[in-house]
Amino acid sequence: MTGILHVPLEQSPVATADPYPGLDRLREAGPVVRVQTTFMGEVWLVTRYDLARELLADLRFSRRRPDDGEVAAVDSDPPDHTRIRKLVRQAFTLRRVTGLRGWVQELVDGMLDELETDRPVDLLDRFAYPLPIAVICEMLGAPAEDRADVRARTEKILAGEVAENREEVYERTKQYIIDLIETKRRSPGNDLMSALIAAHDGGERLSGPELVELGIALIAAGYATTTNLIGNGIHALLTNPDQHSQLKQHPELIGTAVEEFLRYESSFSAAGQIAKEDVNLEDGTVIRKGDVVLVSFGGANRDPRRFPDPHRLDITRDPNPHLAFSHGIHHCLGAPLARMEAQVAIGTIVRRFPSMRLADEVRWRANIMRGLHELPVLLEG
Repeated sequence: MTGILHVPLEQSPVATADPYPGLDRLREAGPVVRVQTTFMGEVWLVTRYDLARELLADLRFSRRRPDDGEVAAVDSDPPDHTRIRKLVRQAFTLRRVTGLRGWVQELVDGMLDELETDRPVDLLDRFAYPLPIAVICEMLGAPAEDRADVRARTEKILAGEVAENREEVYERTKQYIIDLIETKRRSPGNDLMSALIAAHDGGERLSGPELVELGIALIAAGYATTTNLIGNGIHALLTNPDQHSQLKQHPELIGTAVEEFLRYESSFSAAGQIAKEDVNLEDGTVIRKGDVVLVSFGGANRDPRRFPDPHRLDITRDPNPHLAFSHGIHHCLGAPLARMEAQVAIGTIVRRFPSMRLADEVRWRANIMRGLHELPVLLEG
């Protein structure tokens, strides 16, 4: 059998502060290799773009673990996935996202007005965290006064503790979502949760447990990935002065810039999938039924076979077919929302604080989430 390279735990690049040299070495060793991880044990790791894209769309793999329960959710397999996704699309529309842009701009302006300019500010804590939480709460129809509570209930997600403490994170959020659903059933509004409750396809509707699962998933995905996108994007600019200068001079590049931030530092290090049957790859590797496959977004999105000069940040890169939002049936439904938030947030802070610079060194989280512990910045001077 080819393609097997056993990498010891301390050398695994899946959850390290600087994974890219290790991912480069593994990519050259083969399209798929065996690595030891701290969070899933021994797994197959895919680091090449073409194979990553292929396996993300391969229905012989499942996103769900055997112990994930029977309630259907957005990560379920077909046919449940098809039904859920169709109903969610009725509520989570591009029109709904587009309609929020003006409100998000006002929110961003207000948050930036409150930041100190004479001392270092942690943009992660003061900006990149609260903005996506406020947006997803607004979308779901949750009261503004609940934002701090929502953050407290779900803060472990960004610490990468979802895999280790799934039940704890779930229970911390479950009752809140149940209460919100009951409120919206009694008094529906023009919000996403009310629309999810009302969504139907013939006689099909989302069940109560399905609504709870969706609510938790929307809060988790709605802020965790976007927080990292904003934080990682600002950090990428501040550590690449030429690109920072280019965006200041050409703010119209914010659209391609955000796509490049997604490629350059994807919010998730990897996506886990489980083989539902034996899968034979072209190189002769056999992935056995039950094996876990990690598709490395960091590896695939920096594959020189697909992206010229992949380790260089280039905010004009176009086309930019990155896999940061996954691919296939599990392509992220919230991608338009994350893009919009990042464009408004990063575009505005670059325009308002052209002298912004890092105030200190940063620390990367060493887990499946690709993000920073903090982002200390001097906004002026």
